[in-house]
Amino acid sequence: MTPTTRYYGRETFKFYLRDKLKEKKVAVYRITRFKALDVEKAAEIGESMRDMLENIDSEFIDMVSYGNGDCVVVAKYPDQAAMDAATDTAKMAFGKMIEAGAVDGSSVKPETGEVLMSF
Repeated sequence: MTPTTRYYGRETFKFYLRDKLKEKKVAVYRITRFKALDVEKAAEIGESMRDMLENIDSEFIDMVSYGNGDCVVVAKYPDQAAMDAATDTAKMAFGKMIEAGAVDGSSVKPETGEVLMSF
């Protein structure tokens, strides 16, 4: 701990790291879990929106199926502002999948987080 580092008690490193991350633009993820009622249809709808999705400021967006209709979309953005700007597009994409009966709307569970470290 350097003399300029604030003392946070038992959780010094955790809060020191958090404060350092706030000083920089850090990548953020939106991870959305959902139940696909028709995985192929959900993928087709995603593909039909490719042009729109490629125009948002994301590093990548992957839709992953891990069996029995359980799926996740993992989207990485360069910073919080880029993720916020993409929120309406993400809602529109899921809205189309729900409307088409490809996704159970009650199962859509988005979560977000900052990158703490990378290997």
